[in-house]
Amino acid sequence: MVTTLAAVAFIALTVSLGLWQVGRGEEKAVRQSLFDSRLREAPLRLTGGVPTADALLYRRVAARGEWIPERQIFVDNQIRDGRAGFHVVMPLKIEGSPAAVLVNRGWIARDARYPEAPPVSVPRGPVEVHGLATRPPARFLELSPQVISGNVWQNLSIERYRERSGLDLLPVVVLADPPAEGLAAVRETPDAGIAKHHEYALTWFSLALTALVLWIVLNLRRQP
Repeated sequence: MVTTLAAVAFIALTVSLGLWQVGRGEEKAVRQSLFDSRLREAPLRLTGGVPTADALLYRRVAARGEWIPERQIFVDNQIRDGRAGFHVVMPLKIEGSPAAVLVNRGWIARDARYPEAPPVSVPRGPVEVHGLATRPPARFLELSPQVISGNVWQNLSIERYRERSGLDLLPVVVLADPPAEGLAAVRETPDAGIAKHHEYALTWFSLALTALVLWIVLNLRRQP
C-alpha cells in the first residue's frame, strides 16, 4: 500500500512537472512567433505614453528626445563572452511629450573601479534612438539585500525605476541599435531555451513512465 501511494505521488509529480515544461515551451514558442512577425513590420515612432506594452513589445521603434543624464543607471552582473559587466540604462525624454522611455544603451565591462560603474559619456541635446522594444527580465536574482547602490542596480524593474525617479515611463525598454559609442549591443533572443523545455518535459515523462513500469513489474511478481 505504501509503495503504491509513493508510486502514485511520484508519477503525479513528474507528470505535472512535464506538463509545466510543455507549457513553458509553448509560451516561448508564442513569444518567438510574435517576435518574428513584428520584426517584419515597419519601425514605430514613439510619441508619448501608452497604457500597456502589448502594442510595442518586440517592435522596432524610434524615438527623438533628450537624455536625462542624472538618471542613468548600471545594471550589474551582466555576462558577455565570459566577462562580467553592466547594462547601461538611461531614460530618454520624448520630444513633445511628458513621457520618457528607458533605453538600454549597451553593455560595458567592469573595470578597476568595481563595484562602482565605469564612466560612460552622454550626448547633449536632441538625439534620435532606434532599437527593439522589450521588457526587462521578469525573474530576479537579488545577490544582496542592498539591491541599489547609488547608480548601480542588481536588477532593472520599470515599476521600481518609476517609483524612484517619478518619471512618466513607457512600459518597455528599448535596446539601442546601434548602441552608444564604446558600448556593446544588447540583443533580445526570445526563442532561447524552447528546445530545452521540450527536453526537460521528455525527461519528466520518461521518469513517470519508468516509475509506472516498475510498479507494474513489482506487483506482478508479488502475485501468487
